[in-house]
Amino acid sequence: MRSSLLLVVACALITVAGCRSDRATRGHAVTAAEASALLIDRNWVDVWPTDKDDRLHVYRFVPSMGGGVYHDRTVFQGQFELFTFTDDGREIEFDLPHNAEQVTTGYRIERVDGPAPFDLQLTLELSPRGPRVYYGIAAETGHTLTELDAQLARALTRPRR
Repeated sequence: MRSSLLLVVACALITVAGCRSDRATRGHAVTAAEASALLIDRNWVDVWPTDKDDRLHVYRFVPSMGGGVYHDRTVFQGQFELFTFTDDGREIEFDLPHNAEQVTTGYRIERVDGPAPFDLQLTLELSPRGPRVYYGIAAETGHTLTELDAQLARALTRPRR
């Protein structure tokens, strides 16, 4: 009986340990002014794919081009939706013209240590599309998805050892 109980407890501990999220080390939230600046001109990705068929979701906020784009995609294929937005460092107001939908959500950006290669985490209180948590790279800036596409293609087309 005692060995059965120990086996049940061991299985429960293994299950709990396996459910832990090692996605990122929680960091510290940036100020509203920093959040507003960090939000734009970078790719916010929910996962870094390891296979060409892995699904990822990407937000990109580019006010200089009139708004932003949301991608639901794999590395080489996907769908996009354009939107306009305003933000004040604490909330984003999305205007999604395809469905005539408006969504206002709180958000925060934190500096984190991973998952690799990321050092930023964007959390949306209510995501109008896709998951609520996305990751970015502080050093990345630009006005297009070209940099992300190139990084993904390089990462997945490297010869395996």
